[in-house]
Amino acid sequence: MESNQQGLGNIKSNWYVWLFPFIALCICGFLLFHYLMHRGPRIKISFEDGANIQPEKTEIRFRGVPIGMVRDVEISKDKKEVIAVVDLQKDAKGLAVEGTKFWIVTPRVSLQGVSGLETIIGGPYIALTPGKNEGKPEKEFKGRLGPNEADESQEDTVSYFLETPTSESINIGDAVTFRGLKIGTVTKIALNKTGQLVQIQINIQNHYVRLIRTNTVFWRKTALQAHLSIFKSEIKMSSLESMLKGGVELFTPTDAGEIAKAQTKFALQNGPPKDSDKWNPNLENK
Repeated sequence: MESNQQGLGNIKSNWYVWLFPFIALCICGFLLFHYLMHRGPRIKISFEDGANIQPEKTEIRFRGVPIGMVRDVEISKDKKEVIAVVDLQKDAKGLAVEGTKFWIVTPRVSLQGVSGLETIIGGPYIALTPGKNEGKPEKEFKGRLGPNEADESQEDTVSYFLETPTSESINIGDAVTFRGLKIGTVTKIALNKTGQLVQIQINIQNHYVRLIRTNTVFWRKTALQAHLSIFKSEIKMSSLESMLKGGVELFTPTDAGEIAKAQTKFALQNGPPKDSDKWNPNLENK
């Protein structure tokens, strides 16, 4: 009897020992509840390379604000891509829709300037451009290794193709100009089906499509043009951007043809046609 009473006394006197596990259990329960209440959809983003992606470290940001975290990194079944498994916050659910584009932000130095310097300290992160608000919810996305202004420039545009033996001085993102005005962008460079020519895709803004005629001539933008002769010499110098980047220029003969259809192919010349500076076409909509 005395031993039973002594045992009960020990339990009563040591009740506080159970207080700490109980508090820890409550804290874990609260954290789990908070996580489940704020957790949004889980999505997968595939990249060609995952060197800059780290589980539990790489954030997903929209307009500089963290909206999710990479939880795991997997290899695709065909072993050609890396897949980032991402948990978005609940209030970011509307961003996981068809048309949303993801890319990895890292320090970059280009002709447009320096970007991504904040990642030197905080590490790379994944940024996004949201799709349409009414877009269909998606769980799997294709990501890029860096921002691609050329992709963004394809919205509200019409594409055409230029063919040339070499892509020298032409790069993705270069401007397509008419009378010095930018009207489009080089968006893709690849070999044609036979491998005999380089095919350059350009995207022209919708309100400039009327400028592209069946007899429009395209040529490489050059920084320096010289016309030398015994009686008259002329030298023209383009902008600094042209000297550094290049690009494509276009013009149409005075006797303009019909408006070219989308996907029409043109030959890319190395320089402007003779007497093109005398052309003065009327390019009203026809």
